[in-house]
Amino acid sequence: IAPDLTECNARGLVYMPVVWPGFSWRNLNGGAVNQIPRRGGRFYWRQVYNAIAAGALCVYGAMFDEVDEGTAMFKLAPTAAELPAPGTFVPLNIDGEALPSDWYLRLAGEAGKMLRGETTLTSTRPINP
Repeated sequence: IAPDLTECNARGLVYMPVVWPGFSWRNLNGGAVNQIPRRGGRFYWRQVYNAIAAGALCVYGAMFDEVDEGTAMFKLAPTAAELPAPGTFVPLNIDGEALPSDWYLRLAGEAGKMLRGETTLTSTRPINP
């Protein structure tokens, strides 16, 4: 992030690092269901922290609605029992932590506060489910 920020700043551009909650290849190519684990929001939060600590003024949350890729951030099924059928999707508790359906919306709200300087920069997830 730091080299990209330096380059963009030198050119008068705003750099927007991409952050995402996790990833699943399952519905795209038959790969792993939980290839990049969400870890209860800790994976997402570490990316947000790294971007802000490096000096980023904004971040891009990818991909807000990509349920098939396991990157969705909008309200999600907390457990496998609540997933739609047919299909193989990533429930919020896949990594062993019970989370509310709007968990990533809450984390995004906290990320916004941290970006605006309304809360202290922290490398640990600032809220708990």
